[in-house]
Amino acid sequence: MQRAELSLDSSLREIFSHEESRTVFDKFLPGIREHSENQPAVLGFSARKVIAYAGQTIPPETADALDTALQALELYTEAPKLADAPLTPDGTEIVREPPHDAIYPGKVWRDTSGRRIQAHGGALYYENGYYYWYGENKDRTTGQSEVWTWGMRAYRSADLCNWEDLGLFILPDFSNRNAPMHPASHADRPHIIKCVATGKYVCWIKHSGEAACFSVMQADSLLGPYEVKQHHYRPFGYKVGDFDISVCGETAYLYMDADHRGLVTLRLSADFLTAEEEICRQYEGLHAPFCREGPAVFMRDGKWYMLTSGMTGYVPNKSDCAVSDAPDKPFVSIGDPHIGDASRASFNSQISQVFKVPGKKELYIALADRWVPDYPVDARLADLLERCTAQKFDPEHYAATQEEMQVMLQSPMLDSANTSRADYVWLPITFENGNPKIYWRDSWKPSDFS
Repeated sequence: MQRAELSLDSSLREIFSHEESRTVFDKFLPGIREHSENQPAVLGFSARKVIAYAGQTIPPETADALDTALQALELYTEAPKLADAPLTPDGTEIVREPPHDAIYPGKVWRDTSGRRIQAHGGALYYENGYYYWYGENKDRTTGQSEVWTWGMRAYRSADLCNWEDLGLFILPDFSNRNAPMHPASHADRPHIIKCVATGKYVCWIKHSGEAACFSVMQADSLLGPYEVKQHHYRPFGYKVGDFDISVCGETAYLYMDADHRGLVTLRLSADFLTAEEEICRQYEGLHAPFCREGPAVFMRDGKWYMLTSGMTGYVPNKSDCAVSDAPDKPFVSIGDPHIGDASRASFNSQISQVFKVPGKKELYIALADRWVPDYPVDARLADLLERCTAQKFDPEHYAATQEEMQVMLQSPMLDSANTSRADYVWLPITFENGNPKIYWRDSWKPSDFS
């Protein structure tokens, strides 16, 4: 048995799991539990977030009193055995398919054994004639348990269409709850770069949520084993959001969402293990859902481009493209690269990397996740979610009805989405007058690009 330490930062699901804490919650916030229990997506919210959404209707002294009362409770629960967490039904399912000669954006993508590919928030790396696709392993993530990411998984392909599962190259760590790769640590978006100075492979991993930090690991080979060099790392004290890293010669640059107040460009140390200098910023002065995350940076013909998403959790939104003359200069927005996108939600996806395919002059692939394929967004819903989110920060210019707010609260949330069934949207980027454009294709063949 272990003590259940509750506070305003506990999820509603945790608070409602004990009769005593339910009673305390109802005493200070009458009526909210009944309302919340009818909205499963909200149960992953912390009590603090629910109070924030309520605006000025809940006095600060009431929130403080609830926090004190929750912390004073002597509650005990069985220690969760996360090491025994089972595969989700989508993680277990095997469907044998013949080899593919094309990529099918938005369709279920299976490896050569017939299982769903689990490389979310991922990236590609090319080495010794093979493409390696790596990312978050979500095959035990249900949205109803503490499991966020079950290690990092890698795949190998010679043609970008058929992928062999190489297993977990970074394993989950059950040694303690503060371990970098504990399944509840909210480990996201691994990025691997090779350091010119040391010859080592360096993997940066973001921890989302309250942790808002990096883990930085190092290995002698692409698939490890990796040794943790930095944990709970916040460059220059910034709360860490989504990020990308680009390597230009012997120098690496980190592009990072800093405190949701703008994207900052940082120069990394010679060993690529820390950030040494803040260089510039872009996208400052924006609030959710317009502040930028999910940066994907790439270079073409001497120009540097940055693709980003807005901030709406796993629910997709409109992308933006920005351009710069150098990797260490500010980026300037040139608009949404998704052409003919009736969804106003980046073809219902979020980009994690732009990969230039070696040896193919004009094949740049935008790798993206369709995190919540069972929740398609159209232009009407995109507008509703935008207004519902923005009105909290700018009620003078954005308004939403109570009915619309209820629609938003029923949308998939970060802590309640079943991302084990997330799909992928890979699309080639074309260039028109030097500007990146992404068009929808039901299927396309990498072999068509010479």
